Amino acid sequence: MKRTLLILLIVLISLFTGITLLKNPSSPANPESGVSEKTNLEKENIRQFWQFYRRATQDRLSGKMQDAAVAYRRALEYNEKHEDALYYLGNVYLELGEHKAAEKAWRRLLKVNPYSARAHFQLGDLYLSFDDGKYFDIDTAEAEYRRALEINKEETAPTLRLGYVALIRGNLPESQRYFDAVIGSNYKSVEAHFLNGYVAWKRGDPQKALTLYEKAVKYSFPERPGKGVLGEGDTKAGGAFVLPESSKHQTLFDVFIRDLSVMDKTKISQQMDSQYQKLDAFLTQIRANVKS
Repeated sequence: MKRTLLILLIVLISLFTGITLLKNPSSPANPESGVSEKTNLEKENIRQFWQFYRRATQDRLSGKMQDAAVAYRRALEYNEKHEDALYYLGNVYLELGEHKAAEKAWRRLLKVNPYSARAHFQLGDLYLSFDDGKYFDIDTAEAEYRRALEINKEETAPTLRLGYVALIRGNLPESQRYFDAVIGSNYKSVEAHFLNGYVAWKRGDPQKALTLYEKAVKYSFPERPGKGVLGEGDTKAGGAFVLPESSKHQTLFDVFIRDLSVMDKTKISQQMDSQYQKLDAFLTQIRANVKS
């Protein structure tokens, strides 16, 4: 009799447990519901990320940098390791003149991906800029450019910047070597021809300087691409990134480059001497700041 009652009690407990599990589908015995809830949350996070990321991109391309910064930050709340969001957030901060925030964004990117050549490059530009004097650090800038070049040897921008560094230090042979390398990869590089011309002018070779200067002037005029042909600076989806990103932020020697396309070609020799004298004085001033 006791044995029968025990069996009956076990059966009743089993039935009760089964009914409870059926009423509570999120219990450990039925993990599929928990997975489903997690999947829905992940989908919502992804949706929110792309919503804010697309908004940030539109604002950035429209020149609404403050709004873009807010939207990139919101996007990163849903995916804190997204490399493009971190990269462009740094660029937007740079446009806004918020150098510390830009540096922080690119450093965050390097924690996610230490092999981000574009982050190293942008940091190099930050440390080789006079926009905020306290950030100018030629040694750190050189280290960042070298790292960017090690990671992506196909890009000429880090090589050009290393030429900048050598030029600032007064190492003319090394700067010439870098500018020659850039021209070898991109024969239309206005900066490389212009700065290489200065090196020749400084080393007492006015004829070579004039030849390089004339090429800089020639290539400073924008070319109109043929129908269906991508022009220089154009990109297509899936292509490699280009360094640096086009922006209103000026590089160190832009002030000498931007007026080349409007110069009077009949007085190009005199204009060259005038430009290189100004550049020489500018470099002397930079070197004084570096030493101090």
